[in-house]
Amino acid sequence: MRSIFLNLTEQEMAWKNEVDETLKNELAPFIDDIENGKKEMWDIIKSLGKKGYCGVTFPKRFGGLGFPTKYELILSEAISGYSLSVDMARLSGSYPAFLIRMFGKTKQLRNYVEYLVKGEKIGAFCFTEPDAGSDLSRMKTIAEKDENADEYILTGEKRFIVNGSIADYLVIYARNGAFIIESAWDGFEVIEEYQMMGLHGLHLGHLKLNQIRIPFENALFFKELKKDSPERSSGKTSSIASLQNILVPERVALSVQALGVAKTALYIAIKYSQERVQFKRPISAFEGISFKIAKMATKFEAAKSLLNRMINTMESGTLAAMTKLFCCQVAFEICDDALQILGGIGYTDKYPIERCLRDVRLLRIGGGTDEIMMYVIQKGVYKGELEEEIISEKEKINSFW
Repeated sequence: MRSIFLNLTEQEMAWKNEVDETLKNELAPFIDDIENGKKEMWDIIKSLGKKGYCGVTFPKRFGGLGFPTKYELILSEAISGYSLSVDMARLSGSYPAFLIRMFGKTKQLRNYVEYLVKGEKIGAFCFTEPDAGSDLSRMKTIAEKDENADEYILTGEKRFIVNGSIADYLVIYARNGAFIIESAWDGFEVIEEYQMMGLHGLHLGHLKLNQIRIPFENALFFKELKKDSPERSSGKTSSIASLQNILVPERVALSVQALGVAKTALYIAIKYSQERVQFKRPISAFEGISFKIAKMATKFEAAKSLLNRMINTMESGTLAAMTKLFCCQVAFEICDDALQILGGIGYTDKYPIERCLRDVRLLRIGGGTDEIMMYVIQKGVYKGELEEEIISEKEKINSFW
């Protein structure tokens, strides 16, 4: 099936073809072993890192490829089509490097960036806590400044952290700052690695931060809070607010991953329906099946259109929420319908459909639940953001005619 991205240039298509060929040889043969715990996915990701696949948008001097963002999304779609868990681990693995760049700390923290971009070290991004999931204002992790030692002291707890239990470098969000830490430092503790319904092979950790001492230069930003400040224990802070800057690209990435999985399920369902014979005919000849395929294909194309519209702007938080909500719901529905078309064999591991269904379900929770996405969308609608876009589109139509 064609890429989920519209109007690819010759260079982008060449990149897609290169990625497809690489993954067919270096990832596809190991998917079952990753799923069954016989193969560590990071052995493969580190191999891909040598090709620049862990830092597609980073300059070559850091070990990246220096490509535009769309090339990263093309890669993400391709990997997710084979294994969502591998792509989630890969993207999360370089997240600290992205944040170092975003906060303009590349020069001071260059060593971290190079190791992460080359895939030689494993990264993780930590903000969710036991009491702070959708409501980040309940975050408790906090940093104190030790002027005598030129260090910050970080105390708190993080959970549901992708790569958390095996990461070398982690970016930790606290109530009053964000910091790059190393898991080898004193005070870092892995409480648990979760076993999950899907995403097998992914290392999802619950972490404890026991007064970790951090050099001043490892702070991406820091705001000192007075001892009697209410911001120390509850409510929104500037640190929490700064997370909004990364939500749009994160939600676009999750939407791409969702459609990468859905594309695999849709392809298998179409092919199976043409090959499976019952009552002397391929089951695609029955409207109960073919009409289901029609709905799946229509939903898929609609999700693609919304995603491509979002990629062209990469700005609107409301549109990003719409894109994530719709793409992730549609992906789950497509995988569920695909399993229904395959019937009993779809419920076994003879086809990847059951894995696609289990894996993609997480995307309606992680990165913002469906319910939070709807909350963000309705706020944008009532603020008039949709009206602005409608007026803009109307002006374009009028100018055309």
